Amino acid sequence: MSFRGNRGNRGGFGMPNSSNITGPGAQLNQLANEQQLRNAVQVEVRGWQGGSKDDVVAFISRKTRITLMSSSIENDAVVGYVKTQNDANQLKSWNGVRFAGNALEFKVRSTATSSTIEMLKAFLHRRYNQQLKMLDLSNIASDTQLQSQGAFSSMTTQSKMFPALMKLASQEKFIVESVNLSDNNLQDLSGISSLAQTFPHLVNLALSNNAISRLKALEIWKHKFKALRELVMANNPITSNPLYKDEVSKVFPRLVILDGVVIRDEAKLKAIYELPLPHKQFFFEDAEIQQLSTQFISNFLQCWDNDRSQLMPLYTPDSQFSLSADSSVPNDAQASDVSFGLYLPLSRNISRVSNTRSREQRLGKGQEQIYKLFQQLPKTKHKLDTDPQLYSVEAWRYPQVNGFLVSLHGEDQEVAQPEVHPDQNNGSNRNRNYRRNVGGSSSNNKLTPKSFDRVFTIVPGPGSLIIASDMLIVRPLANAKAWSEQEMQPQQQPSQPQSNTTSTQGTPQPGVQLPPNLTPQQGQMVERLMMETKLNLQFTLLLSEQAGWNYENALRGFTESHQNGQVPPEAFQ
Repeated sequence: MSFRGNRGNRGGFGMPNSSNITGPGAQLNQLANEQQLRNAVQVEVRGWQGGSKDDVVAFISRKTRITLMSSSIENDAVVGYVKTQNDANQLKSWNGVRFAGNALEFKVRSTATSSTIEMLKAFLHRRYNQQLKMLDLSNIASDTQLQSQGAFSSMTTQSKMFPALMKLASQEKFIVESVNLSDNNLQDLSGISSLAQTFPHLVNLALSNNAISRLKALEIWKHKFKALRELVMANNPITSNPLYKDEVSKVFPRLVILDGVVIRDEAKLKAIYELPLPHKQFFFEDAEIQQLSTQFISNFLQCWDNDRSQLMPLYTPDSQFSLSADSSVPNDAQASDVSFGLYLPLSRNISRVSNTRSREQRLGKGQEQIYKLFQQLPKTKHKLDTDPQLYSVEAWRYPQVNGFLVSLHGEDQEVAQPEVHPDQNNGSNRNRNYRRNVGGSSSNNKLTPKSFDRVFTIVPGPGSLIIASDMLIVRPLANAKAWSEQEMQPQQQPSQPQSNTTSTQGTPQPGVQLPPNLTPQQGQMVERLMMETKLNLQFTLLLSEQAGWNYENALRGFTESHQNGQVPPEAFQ
């Protein structure tokens, strides 16, 4: 007879979990935990990305009988503590054990490593300016506290320490637009190449007063730093090369200022690289598709949340349903709290499931198989009626099948366990590995909010619509601001001082003469609206007047009218 703890909300021998202890017992428990952590050994776990942090921690406890305490995520590793060095050594003997299809790797962190990490963290906080959004990494070797530890004392230690510094910087979640790496005696960029992974959206970069001499040194950052606006490389041997400016321009195609000199027209760059259309929460090819798709989504989600059996008439023997669980959401703090234990046995994610046979077996074909899969998914609640801003829809015609496609993005709350647990779905080999790795623990099966993407291919049927294809992607909860139109409009023009010339406003259409009775503010609004909407002058003036000369109201009114097919063709330029 075997004993398995961690069932439901109970601990071993039917006692409550420590997280549920209240009153004086909680203080005593906390003190005991702190005492244990003082002598604990820090370990890293890699290869866990097939599930969540809680999934792998529960798996380790169940498989090895060793508890991983105070676990957290650091880049691609789960880091936690075990009670003794003996526990740490035992964990290392489990290297290669399979979890969610991947081999786990255990690594013990030494005390010296931990102290070095704390030292580098303190250095980063000393050098970070929150107001300027700048990380000052100039003359690192002169830092007295780093000198005392021998860090960055030579090029060899620098090449090892800088990647570690960048890892810690990404974990601290600094908001960084500018980095200063001047006065570091850099001969090339290989030792600091990880800067591009840590701060890919960097705007300003200083590398002055170094020893960079070869143009090829820049190629390590080619196709990186796509938002880099200003670069300073003064007092480097590379600047004396006649091809210096041309080569830098090739490496950084959006660079505007090099060593204090403007090398590109920023306005032209914006016109080239920025999309002419703003983000849209909704897109419908025409009014008919809008009506069909919105009604379909409303009815479908209502049945999905209440009684999925009512959806079966929409599927035929040729219909297909496919599920993909995607747990890899970069830099999402909530990702570690999301469990995918209920989805992994059914997932066809090709980046995780490499076996062709497994992919085919998990594809639902026909009403019977599709409904069985529906029964194995958690019950959910959508907020389409109360919070429609959490959802985005695109729909367009699909003439090849005389139907249309609906792409739905949003979030839901899991409210109940599946009718049929995935582990109970027959005894086939297709779920055996997943049952061994992620089944049987409440932490694997906890109910959490999740984001999703769902694409339907819909064709006409006798008296109703038919779902030919249904593809569902489930992922950690993400922010709906990605499609928020309010976040994207109005598009602000670059804040530059106006020149002394009389032509201070861009003209969207050659030869357009604005009415002389408009104020300067109204004239600017008309020009912006013409650029945004492509309306001609007459209809732009009419739109502006109806909106009370409020730009946001005018743009919103145009968007609604255009989506409803109420804007005549002659209204456009």
